[in-house]
Amino acid sequence: MVKLEEVSADHVEEEYTDTDSTSVYSSDDEDDVDNIESILDRVWALQDVIPPKARRSIADKCSTVYDWGKYSAKFLGNSAWVLTTSALLLVLPLMIELEHEQGLIEYEKMQQQSNQMLSQPGGQQKKQTGLVPPGF
Repeated sequence: MVKLEEVSADHVEEEYTDTDSTSVYSSDDEDDVDNIESILDRVWALQDVIPPKARRSIADKCSTVYDWGKYSAKFLGNSAWVLTTSALLLVLPLMIELEHEQGLIEYEKMQQQSNQMLSQPGGQQKKQTGLVPPGF
């Protein structure tokens, strides 16, 4: 016959402490490393399943794709370099000159407005809208 015994809560807390929980986590990390190694071992073992001729064909195709990608990336990088340096050398000075010319045009407009204000008597501008009777 089975005999049941009551266990107090203090007794259970003494058995499980914080140091025990950290050791549990470290063993989980080691298990993950073992799983990764087993996956790599399985991939390495696939070379026995795939025949050498097929492996060589796959490797040649992968090498060709890699070479084309490398060539394309180099070509695109060189093209981007040429376009950006050309833009900096040709377009940037033109944009600066256009902005300078726009500033000069605005300055001339301000000069004309100030000359008109100074040329009118009393510094007031006359508004000529429609017919103005004499004396106004």
